[in-house]
Amino acid sequence: MSAHETGEGSKTLIGGQAVSRRTLLKTGVWLAGMSLLAACGQPAAQPSGGGAAPTTAPAAAAPTTAPAAKPTTAAAAAPTTAPAGAAAAPTQAPATTGAAATLEFWAFANERLGFVKDAVQAHPELTINYRVFPYQEMHDKLLAAVTSGRGAPDIVDVEISRFGGFLKGDTVPFVPLNDKIGTDLDSLYQSAATDPWSWKGKIYGVGNELNCCLLAYRKDVMSDLGVPTPFDAWTDVIAAGKKVVAAGKSKLFALHDLHFGDYYILTQSAGSQLFDENGAFVGDNDAGVSAMQWLQDQVYKEQIAGIAPADAQNMWNGPAYWAAFKAEQFVGTFGPPWHIGVWMANVPDQAGKWAVQPLPKGIGAGKPTASFGGTGQCIPTQSKNPDAAGQVIKLANFSKEGALSDFKSRTVYPAFKPAYDLPELKAPNAYFSGANFGEIYSTVAPTLTPFRQSPGWPDASDAVNRLVITPVMQNQKDAKSALNEAKTEIQKTMSGG
Repeated sequence: MSAHETGEGSKTLIGGQAVSRRTLLKTGVWLAGMSLLAACGQPAAQPSGGGAAPTTAPAAAAPTTAPAAKPTTAAAAAPTTAPAGAAAAPTQAPATTGAAATLEFWAFANERLGFVKDAVQAHPELTINYRVFPYQEMHDKLLAAVTSGRGAPDIVDVEISRFGGFLKGDTVPFVPLNDKIGTDLDSLYQSAATDPWSWKGKIYGVGNELNCCLLAYRKDVMSDLGVPTPFDAWTDVIAAGKKVVAAGKSKLFALHDLHFGDYYILTQSAGSQLFDENGAFVGDNDAGVSAMQWLQDQVYKEQIAGIAPADAQNMWNGPAYWAAFKAEQFVGTFGPPWHIGVWMANVPDQAGKWAVQPLPKGIGAGKPTASFGGTGQCIPTQSKNPDAAGQVIKLANFSKEGALSDFKSRTVYPAFKPAYDLPELKAPNAYFSGANFGEIYSTVAPTLTPFRQSPGWPDASDAVNRLVITPVMQNQKDAKSALNEAKTEIQKTMSGG
């Protein structure tokens, strides 16, 4: 979830057991930790859709942003040749309303600027100087600015997993947006658009991505084995996986042992989150334990899954991961749009052989989806033009124009509900057997488990990866005891111990 996906620039070090993967990590490999949540604006893992819906071409864009770098062909995108931190040309355009203002906008991915530029085109009174930095550098620079009380921009992209780090002081260094948003809040899928950047009843940021998770599988393989689809329950998936394994070539899933993503997705589907409304870690509750134990069971008990191939630079889906799917060693997966969608670019020969559906029932509450990823636009309290900055956020995130622009350049499915009336979002996807992603996402989105933010998110990502994911998935440590151990450390860290 590029440096953003592979872990370059992250400060979360994975600590596993004394196995070969730990050797990699001990040599200085840094996991993206919670930054895989971002899935925002990284250039290469998601080739541009060139303005089309995620339809026929295998090399078309993923259904939304991916954690690794993604090239874009969108004309509106920021120039990709600009050096990190360099100011891009100010954006101005043809119509005018309101008072003139010059704003500075910080981002960590050029690809996330195209829809902003398009959205403000009709407002030449808004002059925006864009500055793009590497992911880690931008967030560290922002933290230094808000801590020192000077140097912050007017608007900034804050990745979902990094936001909690700005909640540790006595005051939140961002402008509350509740009044600026007003009743327009109802036009958003709030679990994806505002909850991740909210704290104690105040909204401090708005994200434009709806990163709903789905199950994907090789429809042709299931058909050849006489497996009926779609799947209603995870028990049906397990039964299908056993048929896949018995056929002698493949396993169903490649489950991650270096990143908490699979556990986080299934915990939400089970009806919970990692934190409660007060910011306390609850990832060790029944839902979390059930999710973590289920993942371990698929590898060692049911034996329908293997450990996801990884290397020192790619903890989620690098070259070894894609090689395994190309070789049909695995024939199923589950995840958000930026994960599922990159099959079109990385496994083009399997076009038309895949299908998608909501997550099955059978783990906890059995919700049909989960949210994984996002980046929100925030206004630092140091902004000299908070009203104009708020106008930019409204134009970019609360309009069909902004939604369609980002869909055309990155195939982002938006958190703005009215955009799902657009025909471009309803086009069938030939790679995934004609699936209508827009209809699926807009149908399951209302069931999302509300996101709970916390100052402890960055610490929790490290503890869960190090104390839970790696030992449970590599060494078969008991899921409940591992999560209890992680909770103890997280509580101690959050209390300053």
